[in-house]
Amino acid sequence: MSVKEIIAEFDRLPAEEQEEVVNYVLSHRAANESAGDEKVSTDFKKLADEAFTKNAELFRKLAQ
Repeated sequence: MSVKEIIAEFDRLPAEEQEEVVNYVLSHRAANESAGDEKVSTDFKKLADEAFTKNAELFRKLAQ
């Protein structure tokens, strides 16, 4: 099923069912976004923190 077909099917749904679909999509999106945060390793976060701390002046100048 193509995206256009899904949208056309969505448009044919009663308002209550459209609301259910919207709620599902939003909750699914939120779950995926929070799961994405967990995919970043703690080692990577530590290295990134170190890089930004050690190079704080450089990043300040770049931001100007």
